[in-house]
Amino acid sequence: MADWEDWKGAWVPGFDNPPATIDLHDHRVTRIVTVDASPDAVWTCITEPEHLAHWLGDIAAFPDGLVTGAQGRFAWTGEVVLAARVLDAVPAERLSFEWSEGVLGPTATQVTFALKPTEGGTLVHFEERGFRLDGSTSQVRASLRALAQGWTVELDELVAYAEARAA
Repeated sequence: MADWEDWKGAWVPGFDNPPATIDLHDHRVTRIVTVDASPDAVWTCITEPEHLAHWLGDIAAFPDGLVTGAQGRFAWTGEVVLAARVLDAVPAERLSFEWSEGVLGPTATQVTFALKPTEGGTLVHFEERGFRLDGSTSQVRASLRALAQGWTVELDELVAYAEARAA
């Protein structure tokens, strides 16, 4: 993940919270959003399973909590179940986990949320990397764009949920 100085000003003109973007070369999706809530409040929303299930999927099950080394799963009713393992958890600063459909393995991608306090809220830098995509450049681009659209929706839900809780 890039240093804060590398991305803190990476805003798309005309957007309050611009949509997720893709990096075709590194096969990753990134997004930066501002949340009108404290880093502690956002941290609660991304690390407590009962809150995760309000904006990311329908089920977030982590028996040991979202702490470094913990394993669990995310599920969307009637759709997919993702196995997950927390790689790094620094309270109110950074959460990183790997996940993949079914069981963890070589197809797992890494998801990272980095939090930074800002005037009146929290800047959240999101990244998912490690996609193993095959096909032509246009096929890979289409796959990454679909993933970016999904993360745009999910992170909009995080912003709305965290702000509603903080109000």
